[in-house]
Amino acid sequence: MIFKMYINGAWREGSGGYKDVVSPINGEVLGQLCMGSAADVDAAVQGAVKQLEQLDSMTAFARAEMLYRISDAILARKDQLAELLVKEHGKIYPEAMGEVCGSAGAFRECGDQIKWMPSEIVPCRERERLCMVLRKPKGVFGIITPWNFPLGTPSMYYLAPGLAAGCPMVWNPATSTAAIASAFMQCFEDAEVPFVSLVIGKGSVVGDALSVHPQVAGIGFTGSTATGNIICSRAQSKHTQMELGGNGPCIVLKDADLDLAADKLMAGSFTNAGQVCTSTERVLVDNAVADLLVYKIKARMNRYTLGNPFQKDVTVGPMHAKDTIETVLRHIDDAAAKGAELVCGGGRDSSMPTDHYIQPTVLDHVSRDALVNMEETFGPVLPLVRFQDESEIPAIIRDSPYRLFSAIFTRDVDKALSMAQSSDFNFGCVNINEGCNFWDTMLPAGGGGGSASGHGRSGGKYSIADFSEERLIALHLQAGRR
Repeated sequence: MIFKMYINGAWREGSGGYKDVVSPINGEVLGQLCMGSAADVDAAVQGAVKQLEQLDSMTAFARAEMLYRISDAILARKDQLAELLVKEHGKIYPEAMGEVCGSAGAFRECGDQIKWMPSEIVPCRERERLCMVLRKPKGVFGIITPWNFPLGTPSMYYLAPGLAAGCPMVWNPATSTAAIASAFMQCFEDAEVPFVSLVIGKGSVVGDALSVHPQVAGIGFTGSTATGNIICSRAQSKHTQMELGGNGPCIVLKDADLDLAADKLMAGSFTNAGQVCTSTERVLVDNAVADLLVYKIKARMNRYTLGNPFQKDVTVGPMHAKDTIETVLRHIDDAAAKGAELVCGGGRDSSMPTDHYIQPTVLDHVSRDALVNMEETFGPVLPLVRFQDESEIPAIIRDSPYRLFSAIFTRDVDKALSMAQSSDFNFGCVNINEGCNFWDTMLPAGGGGGSASGHGRSGGKYSIADFSEERLIALHLQAGRR
């Protein structure tokens, strides 16, 4: 099967050759991707520039109806999309179906929200002036997205809110999940929406061409901090939305509900095989309750079964990317070498059909200088760093430069709220008695200011606001106000 690009409302094969689509489940070749080039990017951008006026001139209600059509088209294809998502990515089927339906929901929600985003009449000093502040689209956007949620991230963060704001977009998905992106574009064709173009290709080629294109007004990117920094330097004065790396600390205080904490921490570590930027990357636990927490976690490990993601009893599928797998294994080995205790898991499952199957792993007594405490692991690993006194928490947080999502488990809500509002918790989100991976499409997501986790906010009306800008129209009333 050939997975084509979709540019300005038409399918095309591109000028960059072909690439096999290989499933991490069993190594099956699912088809071939049509790879794009800088010339394909330019064609897509030129078309988007022509579409900008048409999209901008639509009323909010017309754009809402357009988004509803996309949502309906996604749901009409949800079964085939979920099946391909599992095959290409490796996530378990319920998670894949949830992602597809969540993507449909994002378009419908943004359709609702755009109808209620107000403009303003601003009070003026002079009686004869009427000043109106309107929301207008920033322009054509380049959207560069990762493989871990190949439909959810682009839909919720960028495509749905971008269209709601009136911005045509050129989308460059991760090549390793570009087949599902190509299939997803059939929904836009079904809905007769030509305002999103898909250009498949390496980030160093297609993503870079988008970043430097003079007619692209902004770049939306979710991915690694290193790549985000390169994009920002190449984009120069363009508007940028960056959701970058995370190493979410989950703080478990000694008065916490440990059963609740164990459930939430494990779900945060093992959902999507840990390949979530807001996952439970490290647990900072009071030593007074650490042994009991580890006991409760270990007792629950039978809930997490590694295997073929299409099988009903399987709850953890294979990891997706080989370079990420190597990082996970390196972090586990490094932690063990620095004194960590391996509670469960610890490496590849050699009985599986490919080397992408990594056992859900729990590490205790992790040292602060371990890589798993300082860097983003991005795999099914739950590491516990113990502290003796709560005064140690800020220093342990500072061991890592990431400030995306975090969590606090305690029965003392006043203390939790005080901690969450302090300068030590300069995270984009602080969840209380909930895993750090909790998020809803209506809520703002993004990194704390000045951190390695990026800038800007994604989600619901916050995304729509980021794709639009205020335009002041100042009217001089010659007859004066009455």
